[in-house]
Amino acid sequence: MPVENVLEVADLGQVRAVPGARPEVLGVRNRRGQILPVVDLARLLGIARPGPPSRLLVAEARGCQAGFAIDEVSWVASAIWPSWRSSGVATADAMVSGLAPGSEA
Repeated sequence: MPVENVLEVADLGQVRAVPGARPEVLGVRNRRGQILPVVDLARLLGIARPGPPSRLLVAEARGCQAGFAIDEVSWVASAIWPSWRSSGVATADAMVSGLAPGSEA
């Protein structure tokens, strides 16, 4: 996810389930008076998780905001698409389960 789309990382807080929602949608959360949909990012990407998520990554794109339930943010880096694979980062394939191209610099 392009870092310029990330608004904040916070505690997950109280998430209310939405009846009939897809399994990866945990529900909605009140964020400063705004109703924010919360998606379980691990479930969306098909990654097993040892326990429940504890953090919320809030992102915005094209005027729409969403929350992603995550375990943690380990590091932030810029990657020029599609050269990220040839960057020499040995752990990239082991750690990156999903990647979406943003704007190229």
